[in-house]
Amino acid sequence: MTAPVAAYVAGRPVLVAEVEARLAALRSGPYAARLPHPATAEGRNLRRWLVQVLTTEAVLDHEARSRGLTAQGGTPPPATLGAALRMGGVTAAVLAVHPLAAAVRAEVTAAVTVPEAEARSYWEHNRDRYPGPFAPAEVAPVLLEAARERAFGRWLDERCAALVRLEPGFEHPGNPVQPDYAHHH
Repeated sequence: MTAPVAAYVAGRPVLVAEVEARLAALRSGPYAARLPHPATAEGRNLRRWLVQVLTTEAVLDHEARSRGLTAQGGTPPPATLGAALRMGGVTAAVLAVHPLAAAVRAEVTAAVTVPEAEARSYWEHNRDRYPGPFAPAEVAPVLLEAARERAFGRWLDERCAALVRLEPGFEHPGNPVQPDYAHHH
């Protein structure tokens, strides 16, 4: 008998049992009281979001293996609202906790640069933050980090689109074909 599958990533299954284990860990954790009841649309969408997290982690594992990368030491960057807006919430959350994410991100974004003209324009439009004379060493790192976040988010979205196949019932929560779709404006 074959174990039920929630998704495939590069042909490898992400088992429903993995989704349920992650969900059980959340439901027994410190924020359990804040989570929606499993029988509600929000509860079912939480399960779908966990599939997004697990498949994103699996894509990063796949990419790290194919590139011969290993986890980097140190503390991963925290998930911030700004990073989530630039990369996407799932990507920011995974980057903050997945051991291989930083290594893959570093390789994928190594060629990203910020031209001095862009840094100067940013400085000119944000004089309240930078009241002194133009100092590229002060402005460029901020812009470079944001550019790398955007580039990594786009790259990871493309890799997920190419490598992930979701099974029925595990569609993205924002997919209007799934019955609990509630992303209305």
